[in-house]
Amino acid sequence: MSQENFLAAPHHQPLKQSVVVVPDGTTCIEFARKVTEKNRQNEDWDESFFVCDVGWILDQYKRWKKELPRVEVYYAVKANSLQPVISTLAALGCGFDCASKNEIAMVLNLGASKDRIIYSHTCKFSSYITFAKEKGVYPMTFDNEEEIHKVKKYFPNARLVVRIRSDDKEARVTFGSKFGATVDYAKILIQKAYDLKMNVVGVSFHVGSGSPGLKSYETAIENARNLFDFAKEIGYNFDLLDIGGGFPATKFDESIYTFEHMANVVRESLDKNFPVGCGVKIIAEPGRFFPGGAYSLVTNVIGKRKITQDSVSYFIGDGIYNSFTHVLLENTSFQPVPLSKPCNKNPVSSTIFGVSCDGGDVVSPMTKVPEVEMNDWLFWSGEQSLLN
Repeated sequence: MSQENFLAAPHHQPLKQSVVVVPDGTTCIEFARKVTEKNRQNEDWDESFFVCDVGWILDQYKRWKKELPRVEVYYAVKANSLQPVISTLAALGCGFDCASKNEIAMVLNLGASKDRIIYSHTCKFSSYITFAKEKGVYPMTFDNEEEIHKVKKYFPNARLVVRIRSDDKEARVTFGSKFGATVDYAKILIQKAYDLKMNVVGVSFHVGSGSPGLKSYETAIENARNLFDFAKEIGYNFDLLDIGGGFPATKFDESIYTFEHMANVVRESLDKNFPVGCGVKIIAEPGRFFPGGAYSLVTNVIGKRKITQDSVSYFIGDGIYNSFTHVLLENTSFQPVPLSKPCNKNPVSSTIFGVSCDGGDVVSPMTKVPEVEMNDWLFWSGEQSLLN
């Protein structure tokens, strides 16, 4: 790629963005440093902003197509719904996993095809089901009998996809306690839907994110095959398999295993249970895989408190209730890099607090950072999977 696109946007105003094409080889941190230096004399310019490397998203798409060519991308919008991500993936012909009326409306407005959206929530607002019907979004998931009756009432022609429970209990983020039916219960649901003359077309699952093992994928795909066979026996002809998300994106995510390793296991299991030519469309709902390393964050040091000669506390214009939600959700730690020349090159023990008045709003407790001054800027690399 001879050039890369970088986009800078205030983190609280995602629609106010500017796109800059920079020379090949320019890094996000170099671009961020130029932006902050350019605006250093502007006293009103001190809020956090993101830098989006659109080239990262394109490279991840190429990576996906190489490793999982049979699996169509239906990007999980909840991971990052900012315009550059959605528009780029829509332009590449990707589909979208939407979990709400607002997400469906947004991706349609940004150029997505209604035929490449799945309403992937097993318990939906009745009004949202009606909205999906009006927009022509037919595929939608379910995992309980009540949802079948609800969909029959508001969208009887919907293409239903039964979601099964298949999460790895050791995964960093699991979904099984909230979503998914056991295989035995899924058979009961499929029979109930058949009796109600509802159109069930396939099976979906999500093994969770950050799983330490890959056996869960093999098991889930085998269970899906079981349900495809059961459905055929009672009169259905399933044609859709949704293998969910949880695919590692960055070095932080790949601390357990690489995407290539995971893809190899998934590919072999699919070839065994759903071989080429079987007539089944296979999709996945990758989320952070695409924007995970694309967005870097730049925060202003709005406060500094010297504790001892070798210990400093900083306050930044962001926090765990804004861009650093992973501190709450996944107990993640982040390491910044000063953009300005530090006043002390030697790293000192530093605690970085968020902007809120919550005493627990701690972005980085006791990290080592070269000492900086008020109004300096800290760069948080997208490799840490910030904005997703």
